[in-house]
Amino acid sequence: MNILFLTPYLPYPPKVGGSVRMYHLMRQLAKWHQVHLLTYDEGNDHGDISGLEPFLGEIRRIPRSEARKHGDRLGFLLRKRSYQTRSHYSDAMQAALDEMSGKLKIDTVIVEFSQMNGFRFPDGVRLVLDEHNVEYDLLDRMARRDRWSFRRLLKHYEVLRFRPEEIEFVRRADLTLATSERDASLLRECVPERRTAVITNGVDCREFARPDIPRAQATGVFVGATHGYPNEDGVLFFLDRILPFIRAEIPEFKMYIVGGRPPASLRERASNQVVVTGFVDDVKPYMWENSVFVVPLRMGGGTRFKVVEALAASAPTVSTSLGAEGIPVHDEQEIRIADEPEAFAEAVIDVLRHPAEAQAMANRGRDFVRSRYDWKVIGENLHRELEALAARG
Repeated sequence: MNILFLTPYLPYPPKVGGSVRMYHLMRQLAKWHQVHLLTYDEGNDHGDISGLEPFLGEIRRIPRSEARKHGDRLGFLLRKRSYQTRSHYSDAMQAALDEMSGKLKIDTVIVEFSQMNGFRFPDGVRLVLDEHNVEYDLLDRMARRDRWSFRRLLKHYEVLRFRPEEIEFVRRADLTLATSERDASLLRECVPERRTAVITNGVDCREFARPDIPRAQATGVFVGATHGYPNEDGVLFFLDRILPFIRAEIPEFKMYIVGGRPPASLRERASNQVVVTGFVDDVKPYMWENSVFVVPLRMGGGTRFKVVEALAASAPTVSTSLGAEGIPVHDEQEIRIADEPEAFAEAVIDVLRHPAEAQAMANRGRDFVRSRYDWKVIGENLHRELEALAARG
């Protein structure tokens, strides 16, 4: 099978959620198929192709500036199409898509993210949409959490514009991939006549296997792209609403916030007991060495990489229900789950005070992830879906 991945940014190095998923899906499919890449390149330091060349065929990069991607935000009210769709389209990308599809005899195009719905795809080519999130649902959740009324109104308006575009893209696709059963159910309700399959996010379990090192006492860690609004909101929720309960019982508790480009709202909270690291080359030591991994998210969609990675790293993990959404774990079996600030704090305190029981829980989580969420398993699942799609014609 000749497969072309169409992506909104370079998927290497695989340091953030979207690039991790794209990189590993391409790497796994390259075991059975000829895989090519067509992607935007914003000309910054966030991506290169060195790690893709060993297993990909042709790699084509279309230059795009950050200003072009984020421009015209204020003018979106006057435009016919949503900002989400318009900001991801370019004539140069369309021309490259047309040329590569013919030259390489592409039979399957895998489109990463539904915001890439504005393109015209060749006739006779199987179209697969990879929904990292159901984006209109994610936008709606973010809008509901936004306290600034005018910005909230604009986000709700964007939901109304983008939802029909996203649903129509699912209808155009021969196969849609969702990262959780919840997301798949949302799409099946809207477009029952099209196939939607659950291909979860995953983890390289060998890479995250915890070495035999001591774990620090009374320390917590959050890992994520903190400039993203759901992550920023979650960390502020933890610092403002949860941390005071923990400190009342364990005054020496120290928190690490790990993630690139932290916003001012988090940088200004930095202190001796709240360490805001910014970008780090490797997040795994933070998962291996700290006492508890926290996922205090209140909005988002799909399946959180940070949860499956933390479990693969044998990190005792406390999450909100939404943070663990889409992952069939059970409270006090593989993970601790709590939503209210005091209950979340109590779960963290329990992990800190009972390290042996917490580690046993973390080991169950590690075994759970190895059996279901290793990229090798996920790659095999996707390969079977594509083969079944080809067999259906």
